[in-house]
Amino acid sequence: MKGIAVSECHSYDPEEVRESVTECIELLGGARRFASSGDRVLLKPNMLMAASPERHVTTHPSVIEAVAEVFLDLGAEVSIGDSPGGSFRNIERFWRATGILDVCRRLDIEPVNFEASGSYIMGSGYPISRPVVDSDLVVNLPKLKTHSMTIFTCAVKNMYGAVPGFGKADYHREHPRPSEFARRLLEIYLLTEPALTLVDGVVGMEGNGPSGGDPRDLGIILASEDALALDVYIPWLLGMDPFRVPVNEAARREGLAPDPAELEIAGYEPERVDDFRWPSNIYYTLDLLPSGLARAIMKLWWSRPAIDPERCRNCNVCVESCPVGALKAGAVIPEFDYSRCINCLCCMEVCPHAAFYQDRSLLYRFTGLFSGVLK
Repeated sequence: MKGIAVSECHSYDPEEVRESVTECIELLGGARRFASSGDRVLLKPNMLMAASPERHVTTHPSVIEAVAEVFLDLGAEVSIGDSPGGSFRNIERFWRATGILDVCRRLDIEPVNFEASGSYIMGSGYPISRPVVDSDLVVNLPKLKTHSMTIFTCAVKNMYGAVPGFGKADYHREHPRPSEFARRLLEIYLLTEPALTLVDGVVGMEGNGPSGGDPRDLGIILASEDALALDVYIPWLLGMDPFRVPVNEAARREGLAPDPAELEIAGYEPERVDDFRWPSNIYYTLDLLPSGLARAIMKLWWSRPAIDPERCRNCNVCVESCPVGALKAGAVIPEFDYSRCINCLCCMEVCPHAAFYQDRSLLYRFTGLFSGVLK
């Protein structure tokens, strides 16, 4: 049986979060099952972009702080690290905006810059950040969100940040189809395989995530030793067949994904949600079609990133981060070459000004009305 601990938590009040985090870890056997005094414990949050906690794009600092305190109380040496897209410019801006820098200062711990820490080449040539490999315990701290390319982004995908620098952009470029990209995500997760994953599901994101969706109060924190179990359980809890998520399907083909019926839930058992808004799953459907037919359909059915000139500050972070060179600097705002765009949404993920939105064709809007994605 795959064990998942769930605790009810309806706010980011530090005391309530600490109580819920502690409950989840105790349900899994307690913190001493995972670490001892003197161990190096690395916390890996979702620090997607330099966004404030109130936007619910990144792992909330109250959750990060509560987990850090649990392991500091054991006498462990705790650090926090990530490699968000676009952070090569000024990662301190990311630490500050997300509230993580304040956590580090309060607890007197160091944030770890994966970009500057070096990497080991592992598996099929993946560069994995040295702090991830060298730590005695990696605690995966994802945010529960939708994703317009991968449908769902949570436990497995959060470990994609263990790849520093431009490697992440290279994999987007080399594997634009969701099923291909999902296999890369799964391989990187298996190389890093955190011993403990704890999910910030107090306020998740629905609709067209991972940064442009809408906050959704869910009121839960979840934890497991098996990130794949969480990635299967959460979509099921939110009313979806979990194997419509490409990463979960890739794991099932490898015999790694549990059946939802085999999951053992400890603690709070929330009711299934029947009105959660998912992104349209047509990308996954097209992935199953011959590439020529899929391309023909996509000429009429498309959703692609576009820039709101009222929000854009022409900082060109998106230009530098695009893995396929589909953006170039412009006089007022960056300019798109949609013939190159692979719809990986890296531009939307890294934009510090939330200037990107999804432009949709008429056919996309029509089908979206039936999928429940569009308002």
